[in-house]
Amino acid sequence: MTWKPIICLAVFVLSASAIPVDNNVEGEPEVECGPNSITVNFNTRNPFEGHVYVKGLYDQAGCRSDEGGRQVAGIELPFDSCNTARTRSLNPKGVFVSTTVVISFHPQFVTKVDRAYRIQCFYMESDKTVSTQIEVSDLTTAFQTQVVPMPVCKYEILDGGPSGQPIQFATIGQQVYHKWTCDSETTDTFCAVVHSCTVDDGNGDTVQILNEEGCALDKFLLNNLEYPTDLMAGQEAHVYKYADRSQLFYQCQISITIKDPGSECARPTCSEPQGFGAVKQAGAGGAHAAAAPIAQAGAEEAPAAAPAAAAIPAAAPAAAPAAAAVPRANLAQLRLLRKKRSFGENEGILDVRVEINTLDIMEGANPSAPEAAALVSEEDVRRRLSSNGICLTPIGFASFLGIGTVVATALSATIFYVARPTSHKH
Repeated sequence: MTWKPIICLAVFVLSASAIPVDNNVEGEPEVECGPNSITVNFNTRNPFEGHVYVKGLYDQAGCRSDEGGRQVAGIELPFDSCNTARTRSLNPKGVFVSTTVVISFHPQFVTKVDRAYRIQCFYMESDKTVSTQIEVSDLTTAFQTQVVPMPVCKYEILDGGPSGQPIQFATIGQQVYHKWTCDSETTDTFCAVVHSCTVDDGNGDTVQILNEEGCALDKFLLNNLEYPTDLMAGQEAHVYKYADRSQLFYQCQISITIKDPGSECARPTCSEPQGFGAVKQAGAGGAHAAAAPIAQAGAEEAPAAAPAAAAIPAAAPAAAPAAAAVPRANLAQLRLLRKKRSFGENEGILDVRVEINTLDIMEGANPSAPEAAALVSEEDVRRRLSSNGICLTPIGFASFLGIGTVVATALSATIFYVARPTSHKH
């Protein structure tokens, strides 16, 4: 008589998937730029039951809206509260009022369907010139105005080097290239110098990294700039960030001057910057100063050292008979003088801004290794696990041991059965 062992193995696989909140924003937000506040409204697909609040001020009264039950959600933010930032612009002349608003569809948590919007309103200030003309006897004085267009400048942070792509997200230690460029309709006419650069975290913590002469203050943050052309400046750097802050806001000033014919553009004469020389500015200065009502902003004057491009004075009356008598060698100087008069006696100063989001380094990483600046993401975790082994939860590990024990028992029984001789009854 023979016997055969029978082993039954049942494996149950449970799967679960999270269901996102059945709601989202329909279309683009509706922004109303009022005289004393900014109003933002969102149209939702289903009745709204969440919160609309200013990023970082969820628990502050007046900076969060909890209205629900309708398919419209919104919030009104006065200029003098909720960290509403005001930035004065010289070209074009006016004031930028900006903030970041988050719409959350879950009553308690931030989920995948939630959105954050950077809201910005621009209030333009205009200078209008009026003139009149009078005739005395038979002589008529003709006024000729020549407007020299200001260059259009921008500030970019590029990936790797001067030929990299502009980036908005980076990791600590990543090599980037700070680049300032100005585009002009004329050639060999203007010179540009970058100076007065600051960096802040959006909450008033502002640090100066380039002084008023355009010299670097901290070699660990940014070295002295290089000027490849008359209207371009740049320098390589590595990404850094504030502690517990992910955003960095850079703001610089660019001085535009008239270039003399046959000469080179004047550049800052700077010594080698020292370490830890950046200057922390007192108060909530820089581009994110505390806001004030826009009615008062219209009465404020721009700094004396930074005349607005819109305030370019008209050229002096052109005397046609005298110009005809000027020798040919002096015509270039006469044209340059007219350009300087139309441009303004003082230099033009432009404000440029750029923003970058910096990602945290991985916890426990070696600061000297390249992995120290790695992004802690699902993809990164998956990559590391695939190279170092398999990670199991306690329940998964126990299940793995149980299944292994059953399989080992089955194999042992099978081997024993095959090896045992079959007995025959005579």
